[in-house]
Amino acid sequence: MRFFTILSVAFLASLLSSMSGAGSAMLTTPVWLALGFPLPVAIASNQLNGAAWTPLAARNYLKGRPVDWALLRVMVVCGLAGAWVGTIIVRGIDAALLQRVIGSIILLLVAVVACNPALGRSEGEPLLSRGVTGLLAFPLGVYESFFGSGNGLFTSMLLAKGRGQTLVASLGCYYTIAFFWNCFAVAVYSAAGFADARLMLPSTIGSVFGAYLGSRLGRHKGHDWVRGLFVLLGGVLGLKLALGW
Repeated sequence: MRFFTILSVAFLASLLSSMSGAGSAMLTTPVWLALGFPLPVAIASNQLNGAAWTPLAARNYLKGRPVDWALLRVMVVCGLAGAWVGTIIVRGIDAALLQRVIGSIILLLVAVVACNPALGRSEGEPLLSRGVTGLLAFPLGVYESFFGSGNGLFTSMLLAKGRGQTLVASLGCYYTIAFFWNCFAVAVYSAAGFADARLMLPSTIGSVFGAYLGSRLGRHKGHDWVRGLFVLLGGVLGLKLALGW
């Protein structure tokens, strides 16, 4: 019974996350903890799930679209450097206070998207250079290393607003980048002994199927569908973090 519970929760979480970028951990982590798994094991499993399903989501969103691979390579490298630094500095940070600050920022991003229906609907002129955009992946990598939920919102907004990409293409680019960030995190947590097949196996299976379906739906439905979920699920995540729920 626990196997199918884990599989179902992972399926739903990745289904919603792959269509919005809000992050599946906000749904899965509380459930994994309620099932008796330690927090590091839950995080390790979430990262493995992400490493498994992000390539599928990226392919579905980016198929047939032009991709700035040079930019993505810079963002991957800078993000990995940030993730490494994050594992060092996060120990001295008040996690509860930081989550409230991040929640408030997410709510601000959601408000910007909600008040600008045309944002990310079509391609526009870049406001930031490729180099500056790549360097901004460093703080995103820091964030990814210790929490990560909502990073799809931050990265998608950076690419849509800063580089003039569509919201749908921005999600696909984020999932491409996130694959490498997730793999780094899996290596770190596994090396520390936090791998547990009882959680990792069913959650990975469920998340792969959920993300495949979700990204197919997101691409088919287009901008308005993705934007609506971006606002709805981003708002829920932002409130959860800001209010400490």
